[in-house]
Amino acid sequence: MPEDNNPIPHWQRQDLPPMLTRRFEFENYPATRRFLDGVAKLAEDAGLYPNLSFGKTYVSVTIDADGKKVGPDCVALAQKIDGLVAPAT
Repeated sequence: MPEDNNPIPHWQRQDLPPMLTRRFEFENYPATRRFLDGVAKLAEDAGLYPNLSFGKTYVSVTIDADGKKVGPDCVALAQKIDGLVAPAT
């Protein structure tokens, strides 16, 4: 797969230090809380623990690659987190 084919288009990728970041916006606190609970479950399942900062109606997620290259495990977690807000099809 070419490197310019971005499987996580809404995420910002940074190489130094290696990480992925994205901000999610919500209509109200209950929606924000449901998202946070979903991220916690996904993080436990993946064994990767992103940094989260949040307010009443937003969550900023940073997946830190621990000084290594952003790899498939980080990308997979980002995709699963995106799935928490993706419209049902």
